[in-house]
Amino acid sequence: MNVSDRLANRLSDARLRALANISSLAARQGTDVYLVGGSVRDILANGPVLDIDVMASGGSALLVESILAEAGAEVRKSSAFGTWTLAAGGVQFDLSTARRETYDRPGALPTVAPGTVLDDLARRDFSVNAMAISLAGNSWGDLLDPHGGVRDLEHGVLRVLHDRSFEDDSTRILRAVRYSCRAGLSLEPRTATLLERGLPYLETVSGDRIRREIERIFLDPQAAAMIKTADDWGVLRAIHPALQIDLDALRSAGRSTGMDAARRSALLLAATAHSVRPCDVESVIRRLNMSSEWGRIIRDTAAVRGLLCDLADAGAARSSVRSLLDGLHPIAVESLASASDDPVVASRLREYIDELRHIRPLLDGGDLIAMGAAEGPLVGTLLAELLDARLDGLIETIADEREMARRSIEQARSMQSP
Repeated sequence: MNVSDRLANRLSDARLRALANISSLAARQGTDVYLVGGSVRDILANGPVLDIDVMASGGSALLVESILAEAGAEVRKSSAFGTWTLAAGGVQFDLSTARRETYDRPGALPTVAPGTVLDDLARRDFSVNAMAISLAGNSWGDLLDPHGGVRDLEHGVLRVLHDRSFEDDSTRILRAVRYSCRAGLSLEPRTATLLERGLPYLETVSGDRIRREIERIFLDPQAAAMIKTADDWGVLRAIHPALQIDLDALRSAGRSTGMDAARRSALLLAATAHSVRPCDVESVIRRLNMSSEWGRIIRDTAAVRGLLCDLADAGAARSSVRSLLDGLHPIAVESLASASDDPVVASRLREYIDELRHIRPLLDGGDLIAMGAAEGPLVGTLLAELLDARLDGLIETIADEREMARRSIEQARSMQSP
């Protein structure tokens, strides 16, 4: 089966030129090169081609040298597994060496050895990712599909290549979540059974590897659907029993458009952590070896949940709301605001995010010292009093603040007088 017409229709001119250049350089060295993996799947499924993955049957290090020398490319990243991320002519692509993989134990990184194109396809996770398109001049566009990937795409199913797949590398479970949602694929019955059996093996995988897979999910346009699927399949609970989504917060984060990727990821993280109890917070953070920023979001989400009863008091002053929430991560507050079914609580959380946290006294410490306040703790006390009064509508203008500060300074002096 030749799919050169699909290549021409699905890839930009710049990408096609880059692949043609790689093919030409590889031919001089007697090396076969192929388009592989997700690139092939996306082309055949008429989906967006997010990445360009090229595999060389041998001599890839020498091929990289030629690309760097003759195509003016630069290396963006490399790994010990013989893979490079290169950029040339405005096109970024990954180049790897055909290899075989074996796993010494569940959860271990694979032992790698050089292999053929068929070896390389056989080591992959799912049949729809185990296809290759030849880039050689005399066979340009020829499709290699030894595991029935085309058939599975046509039937809309996701199928693992062998029964130990999820045991060898259970991060494939998280990839199954991504591919299922992104390409609209259903788990083939045997694969569904193997995935369920493989859930306990997530315990054998390091927190760093699982967290990186979660980060990839958070960055995907369909992240909310993926997280919901992970919850439905029991994947989140297998990662840590305390993880369980809040659907309202998840939907809110998933609807966000035009949002900074880091902020959207943070909202999705908070939605995933709504159910984490304070006693489980540190365990979750350790399990995924979270960054300080992610750890703070998890901790503060639990902290905000602990304040919901206090925030439900309709008569609570605005200064009290500010005092309760000050110092907590805004993402945690925003996420709980989206999920709360108590209109008073939701309103107070939203008011804090939109307004209260931004309010400051018009006077600053220098102004107070100039008015006669002694340097030291008194200045901080006076600023806090001014802020509370402004939040609660007791003062409005800078003149109001000066008068209030004057009275407080005089009172402080009188208390210090013998």
